[in-house]
Amino acid sequence: MIPRKLSLLDKSKITSHLQNLQGEERRLRFGGSVSDDYIAEYVERSFKDNSKWFGVDHIDGYLVAACHVAIMDNDAELGCSVDKDYRNQGLAQLMFDRAVTWLRSRGINHVFMHCLSENGAMKHIARKNEMTVVSFSGESDAEVDLEPATPFTPLVDAYADRMAVYDMLLKNNLRLMRTMFKVTDHT
Repeated sequence: MIPRKLSLLDKSKITSHLQNLQGEERRLRFGGSVSDDYIAEYVERSFKDNSKWFGVDHIDGYLVAACHVAIMDNDAELGCSVDKDYRNQGLAQLMFDRAVTWLRSRGINHVFMHCLSENGAMKHIARKNEMTVVSFSGESDAEVDLEPATPFTPLVDAYADRMAVYDMLLKNNLRLMRTMFKVTDHT
């Protein structure tokens, strides 16, 4: 599975993905209990802000993971979510890596994440990526200065985009073949 940049055309997929988070997973992603309407407004606002989304598509066309990158001056904040059936497969790390490559190619040199202190998954990603994690009052912040871009960083970014397009085309073709030949999943 390859993370791809999401666009305005993916807004409903992002909203559905986030609204499918339930109970504790929604609380951990947003730092508190939020409604479906709040999520829809959050996604809508993100496309008006200086933000970027990355996601991982399931073969059936819906998102199994999403990463919101909010840019403020020369800093970026990351927020990730992965459907419970797809956790522990490295998808959050793939999205983190993809987002960092994109940020470095744009000259952004500082990334941070904010989460509840009990959000072990986000803190694991932070520590794995050598981010400094500081916990206080039930919340945690993680930050890291990114390596400066090299002349090859934009090429790596473009290559990642190309691979994501190929992955999406393959999934679309497989979905079309399933429909044409009435193949069903027996898992």
